[in-house]
Amino acid sequence: MSHKFTFFAFFTLIAFKCFSQKIDNTLAVLDKDISKPSIVSTHPYGILFSRWQGNFQTKPLGQHNLDINLESGNVWSPPVTAYLPNNPEVREFVSQFEWHAREFSVDVNELDAQSLEVQNDGVIKGLRLNLNIPINSKNELKVGLRSFLLTGGKFPFSIITSDDTIEYFHSNIAGGEDPFDRQLYPLNRGLIRYKDRNDNEMIIENGDFILSGFEFSYYRYPENFIKGFGFNYGTHIGVNTSQFNKSVDIGASANLIKKFLLKNEKTINAGLSLGSTKNNLIEFNSDNMDFSNNAFIGFLESIVEFNFLSKNKQTIHSIGADFYLQTSLNKKSEFDYIIPTKNGTSFKSWNSGISNLYRNNNYWTLMYSFTRKMTTTFYIQQDFTVSNNPDIQTGVRVSFNL
Repeated sequence: MSHKFTFFAFFTLIAFKCFSQKIDNTLAVLDKDISKPSIVSTHPYGILFSRWQGNFQTKPLGQHNLDINLESGNVWSPPVTAYLPNNPEVREFVSQFEWHAREFSVDVNELDAQSLEVQNDGVIKGLRLNLNIPINSKNELKVGLRSFLLTGGKFPFSIITSDDTIEYFHSNIAGGEDPFDRQLYPLNRGLIRYKDRNDNEMIIENGDFILSGFEFSYYRYPENFIKGFGFNYGTHIGVNTSQFNKSVDIGASANLIKKFLLKNEKTINAGLSLGSTKNNLIEFNSDNMDFSNNAFIGFLESIVEFNFLSKNKQTIHSIGADFYLQTSLNKKSEFDYIIPTKNGTSFKSWNSGISNLYRNNNYWTLMYSFTRKMTTTFYIQQDFTVSNNPDIQTGVRVSFNL
């Protein structure tokens, strides 16, 4: 409980400071860049390594700036075990069957195979801090910290993202009664269990706090790189510090921004970002968890934001929509011969924890910001493909100059 109190009390004090600031009426909506919080999902394994996202600025901020992001995402997939045959002939044999029928084609107890075990349940609370450090008019350094707390999602710590709210929505609004067999298990419980193909096991329980790592990004803002567009590119280093993954990741990204000026001091900003990550380039533990066997993980992000001034022209309001796509954690070719096995309890989504490791992840984020001296952003995020990202995620971010 002390972790939870500290976690929320810290953010509440910062938010109070933000709302209590005097309005700065000199801000110009025409010069405003995209107001975007950290939208990377609280994926139950993705929280433990580096994942990059778009940087939709047209220039360095000019001052030292601090971003504080608080996020809450509900994750769920029932316990499931899958087998990866070592024998090429067995792989070819089982590939003739549909994935859900393969367990009946062989005796998995006698099989020479690696195995994966997955179970995800809970609400992941994330606290991310990002410090922007301008170097000069064309270069900028960003330093970030990411940390997470697993909770059961009980009221009042979780309202929109709790199991109760999600199941009420399914039963009364959309989805039908218990569409994923969530109610066959205890609600509002926190437990993440993962056993990788090397027999390393990870267990995160309700109340566990994890300092996941630090991130360092260098951005270059070349002038007139593409006429009529803003552009920047970044190089990234992530240092993972959890007990499950002590390693260094590297990455690169490119970001394109276009501004459209409308009448009455209104603007539309659009952005497109493309990037890639090489995880675990350097490993500090020989028994790090194997969260991905793809050599690289790529992402594509697009965003559109509408900006307008309040009637008294002292506050900038921004409404935006963001789409984020990430490539699969595991090689898709493995799914041609992997053998998932039913757990005997759930039937509607029994395979999701395994099969989603072989699918691209994508989700939409709807955002609202208002800017005075500080920028405050609220967002809600939905994974419509239910690919091991949170069923629903919410967040708030404050950004201010130091």
